[in-house]
Amino acid sequence: MREQKKIFGIIEIILINFLLFFLDINLKYFGYVLINPNPYFIFNLFVSIRYGINLSLFSGIISTILTFISIYLNSNNDFLNIIITWEVLKIPLFTLSLGVIVGFFRDMYVQQINILSDKVELLKNKINLLEEDIRKYKNVTDDLEQKLVLEKKGVSLLVDRLKEIEYDNSEDIFNEAIDLISDFISAKTVSIYTLSKNNFLRLKVRKGEQFLPNSFDLEKSVVLSLAKEFGSANTNVLFLTESEYNFEYEPAMAVSITENKNVLGFIIVEVIDPEKINKNTEIYLKILADWLSTLLYASTELTEKINTVSVIEKFNDALEKIEERRIRFKIPYSVIIAKSPHKISEENLKSFIRDTDFIFYDETSMEFRIILTLSTDVGLHRVLEKIKNYDQNIEILEAYTKYV
Repeated sequence: MREQKKIFGIIEIILINFLLFFLDINLKYFGYVLINPNPYFIFNLFVSIRYGINLSLFSGIISTILTFISIYLNSNNDFLNIIITWEVLKIPLFTLSLGVIVGFFRDMYVQQINILSDKVELLKNKINLLEEDIRKYKNVTDDLEQKLVLEKKGVSLLVDRLKEIEYDNSEDIFNEAIDLISDFISAKTVSIYTLSKNNFLRLKVRKGEQFLPNSFDLEKSVVLSLAKEFGSANTNVLFLTESEYNFEYEPAMAVSITENKNVLGFIIVEVIDPEKINKNTEIYLKILADWLSTLLYASTELTEKINTVSVIEKFNDALEKIEERRIRFKIPYSVIIAKSPHKISEENLKSFIRDTDFIFYDETSMEFRIILTLSTDVGLHRVLEKIKNYDQNIEILEAYTKYV
């Protein structure tokens, strides 16, 4: 900025001095020797005030040269005798002397301003750094304060909340758990995934903006693979491993939900403030995972029984819970209601759905109803195609998908 101002100053000095020179030549002012106050003197005083001693000297030298040139052009025969007179020499002498004096004091003043400006800028930077440190310490303090409160009340509060859950309904367990986890650790996005036997992860419930895909292979994630092996892991392991990884599949933190050394799924913190990725949060997630493991294990067994074949009277209860999850956590689902002209075996009914879906069957009316969890129109049409391929005489009474 200062260099740019200096360049503009030089250009300004040259242009105005030459403008004064051209006026002098055209109007025959004889170098402004006989004009008082001298225009060159006035302009140079302005330069010394505005730009300081260096450009004042520069302007004074240019004006002196232009004055001599003007005198030479008007009286070239007696040029030397004229320029050594006091009337001529006093102009550059006063111009340069006053320019040096005024410029010196101006430079001293500007120097003090610049020193103070630099100090102010330095202090501003220090303040910004201190504010950033304060923000970090505040986050850490708030986090520690929250963890202390949780250590004192969190587990008992969790137990009280879990006692209210209907243990024969896995949807209630997932819904209550995701609310507790999100509130207790103040994460931006938390989810619970179940793990199938072929190491494929499927979303059960999520709170917050989506980061991870709704379903993907466990092997795609370094963090989740390590969480399966060691019980927990966080994104810091990515800096310590030489394995290649895809950021799209790497959450901030993950804790496995296990029962009898079998991994049922994961509590996954998809997005959280970096300051909260610490041992305290990890320990608390493990406590929640321990509580969830027993409940989810019991729920899994019950769910398998429901998924095998359940009486159609239980359809409305299950659908109510699925609809509640859709409203609370924005998870779509699909419903199929169909009627078969003949009895369908349990094995064939199971072939229509995934292990996370529900099927209800009435042997008397031979009507069956399917709830496809975490399903869009694509999943709905895929199941309808399976039913059609199985038996084209099956009548589809109703089929729809509910979104957010």
